[in-house]
Amino acid sequence: MTEMWQRWKVIPFWQRQLALGALLLLDAFAGMTYGASVVVWVGFRTGDLKWMLLVTEMLAGGLALVHLLLNQAKFRWKTTATISTPVIVAVLGFVILEIALSGLGRSATLNFNLASIGLSGLYWAAAYLSVAVGLTLTYKVQRFGNFAQAEMMLVGAYIALTLMWSDRFFSIADSPKDDHLNWQLLIWAAIAAFVLTGLIGLIADKLIYTRLRRKMASPQVMMIASLGVAMIIRALLYMRFSARTFRFVPDRDWKLATSRFEIPTERLQLHLGDRVEQPLMQLAENVNPYGFGYTKSALVVGVFAAVVLLLLLLHRTRLGRQMRAVADNPDLAATAGIHVERVHGTSAFLSAGISGFGGALLAAVLPINPELGISLLLPAFAVIVLGTIGSIPGVIMGAFIVGAVRAFSDPLLVGAGNALDRPTASGFSEVMPFIFLIGVLLLTPRGIGSAIQRWNIERDRKRRLVDTGETRTPIRDSFDPSGQRVITNLNWWGQLLEQSSRALEPVRAVISSGIAKYLTEYRGRIALAKDSVFGFSGGVTTDLRDRSAKFLKIDRETSRGSWIAFGIFLVILIAIVWMLPSVSTLTKTMQIARIVALVSIFGLMSFSLNLHTGLTGMTNFGVIFFVGIGAIAVGILTAPVETNGYGWAPWQATIVAVSISAIVGWLLVYPTSKLRIDYFAIVTISLGEMLRIALQAEPILRAGTVTSAIGISHYSRPLLGWWESGPAETAGNVLGLDGPAPYLVFLAILSVIVLLAVWYFLDTVLSSPWGRILRSIREDEEVSQHHGHSILTHKALSLALGAAIAALAGALWAWLNTSIFPDFMNPVRSTFLVWAAFIVGGKANNRGMVIGAFLIVIVEFVFNVMVVSRGDADLAFHNLVSDIDRAFEWLLVDIGGLIWSDLSISQVFQRGEITVQLTYLKLALIGVVIVSALLMSAKGLLPEIPGRPKRPDAIDEIPQDSTPPVETPPSVEKGVTT
Repeated sequence: MTEMWQRWKVIPFWQRQLALGALLLLDAFAGMTYGASVVVWVGFRTGDLKWMLLVTEMLAGGLALVHLLLNQAKFRWKTTATISTPVIVAVLGFVILEIALSGLGRSATLNFNLASIGLSGLYWAAAYLSVAVGLTLTYKVQRFGNFAQAEMMLVGAYIALTLMWSDRFFSIADSPKDDHLNWQLLIWAAIAAFVLTGLIGLIADKLIYTRLRRKMASPQVMMIASLGVAMIIRALLYMRFSARTFRFVPDRDWKLATSRFEIPTERLQLHLGDRVEQPLMQLAENVNPYGFGYTKSALVVGVFAAVVLLLLLLHRTRLGRQMRAVADNPDLAATAGIHVERVHGTSAFLSAGISGFGGALLAAVLPINPELGISLLLPAFAVIVLGTIGSIPGVIMGAFIVGAVRAFSDPLLVGAGNALDRPTASGFSEVMPFIFLIGVLLLTPRGIGSAIQRWNIERDRKRRLVDTGETRTPIRDSFDPSGQRVITNLNWWGQLLEQSSRALEPVRAVISSGIAKYLTEYRGRIALAKDSVFGFSGGVTTDLRDRSAKFLKIDRETSRGSWIAFGIFLVILIAIVWMLPSVSTLTKTMQIARIVALVSIFGLMSFSLNLHTGLTGMTNFGVIFFVGIGAIAVGILTAPVETNGYGWAPWQATIVAVSISAIVGWLLVYPTSKLRIDYFAIVTISLGEMLRIALQAEPILRAGTVTSAIGISHYSRPLLGWWESGPAETAGNVLGLDGPAPYLVFLAILSVIVLLAVWYFLDTVLSSPWGRILRSIREDEEVSQHHGHSILTHKALSLALGAAIAALAGALWAWLNTSIFPDFMNPVRSTFLVWAAFIVGGKANNRGMVIGAFLIVIVEFVFNVMVVSRGDADLAFHNLVSDIDRAFEWLLVDIGGLIWSDLSISQVFQRGEITVQLTYLKLALIGVVIVSALLMSAKGLLPEIPGRPKRPDAIDEIPQDSTPPVETPPSVEKGVTT
């Protein structure tokens, strides 16, 4: 076996890839057509799972062969092949669907209304582009992915709603139909949204991002800070406008059925699968015209016009040249005299303003609520990744492609879903852009925009080669911006500036000497006077402060100091838990048990994220993907057989779930190994969304009921019968309960045991040489590889181990909640909270992960108590909640009333009771904690303990009998120069 493996390794890589891809493709084809494949031989002879595995195998083989062809293509065809990648992926998908339907003996008819697909593709492209172009501009200039970009779009939408409810425009929006379109409100809403949203983006940049740039924060830190900003803005929108859905109506005539363009169209029918006397493709007869609404037309025209103006600004103005210079090299741009911070502020204003402008136009098309932002943010990330981050031409092409995929997916999924007994398959239309994105990135890791950039560079190179030849003429030189005349003019201006500088040298010397005299003499005297007055008191204060600092100082970057700080934080948090009010001993026991279980679960998820991001350097925004694998697998495998489950024991299901998650984590590294850090983050968060939608739309992921209800329930939980048969009574007596202790107490004990075991295992493993290898990969992959470490293998091990830990957390979470629904995988309620724990606790320190998880959980329970206290004057937080409500009403009515009308308040708070939604206040608080932690100390409460000990202070290095330092001359103390 070893000899065969050595021979296999000697074979060139492209030949191994060809053999593997062909083997997967042929095996899947044989399994679908003849029922003979590896999938069938291992036991999957029938059922939906067999066909899913075969489809996945064929897709993997096809992508491997296409990837090989792209790599082997000649350079002159490389750009064309890269741009054709989306078409290749689409064709591959249709071929796999055709073979699968033929193997099943079924047929599907797909109806494509050509005008509907074309115009709907434009509409979706404009909707995604309203967010994506701001993301691209921010990344191009400031080099980080802005998670708050979709919230800027939402701010623009709510500005349009606020204008609609204003005294000035409500009469227009509420006027009766008169068959005449009134553009006034729509135009003013778009302009106001652009300006006001741009100002909000500028304020956020000055308050947060500018300070982080001064600290030389990495793009990952900036991206995480934008996550905190997004949470704050989303929470503020929730509190101001509630979770209700509103519609922006510029004029009643805009919503008429007749307010649309009637577009002649054709309907293309594709017959796939087992066709009987039917062609593959045909045109249907008697097709009605397609109606494209005026509001959608305004969105398309407005967004694409804004993008065109942005391109003109970047390439035809001085400001645009400055922005492109800062984007290419900020340091070099600063040395050339460009105000870099001003350019950053301008880009923040433009990116936020364009998104707000698009949001105002989108509000006239879609119902608006605060959840709309996250639903558009992820497809917008798919757009910019597909078109290459930072390339505006690429993002335009990416928007067209993703919009077309979104428009094609609806009729495709409806037709294929009906043939495959999946009437809810249309729900996958939301994730089709992600599936398509992952397929394209596996073939072109840098996106399509990189091919466009290469083509432009090659075109310019060839043009310059031609220009340096014999084809140049004096007339062409006079008009060529790179000709000799321009160079001569530039030289003349340079000589003029140099001569002017020499002429002004005496004046500058006089001014400089005067300033220097002031700074050295007068300010020196003022400083001496101040020291004489405050010297004694300042010395006493400094001495006391130094003594108290030495007594109280805890160096958290040492092992001893980190443990001491951990103990202090833990005692404080436990005290807070103990002081939380409760009505009885039983409810207090259940409260504490649930807190302990949740801290353990979020601690395990934080361990996983810390291993991936804090130690290995892989920015993983898909923690919930691996958690979901563990929860879903445990739920389905332990559900009763009669309710679509498998009836396994919980411990067996847990082992399988953890193994599946680890294998998926291992395999995920290899196709994503060439992706950039931000691309990897977007791919992982997309995987989480794909699993969430699959849990909602895929029947095979439903179990626990005799109906086809969404979700998984009624699954077995570990040792439930054993606990209720005896230990529950004993635990109840120990805890002072009137009856047996609830199962939640046992689950809390089990969660703590699992947390401590994983913690001990991780500390043992990470203190080994493998842990040092992971840290070296995080710091510099090239240096680590130079020392002989296999980067790919170690990343795969790290991702597999972290995925297994996250799956274990998912199993515990499933047992705690007793049911699994798609909402638990919402990134706002899961992944973002884990990131908050990771940031606050301190990366690369598992003690910090526990403290961070404890903080996030305790905030949840404190706000739950505050919600209950609102209606009970005897509870501790009643007065605090009342004060918060009064302050909120004052801000909304007295201060906000200067900005918006009374109607905008009554439309939201229809009962007249203005109170704070504490759930969303909690979300805002978590966002503030994330941003504040990054601004004050990006290391967190318990920073990483460096492997190399700190150097001793210089004063400690001086021997006691050494010569004292030379005293400073009095003239120098006075600030007098000699």
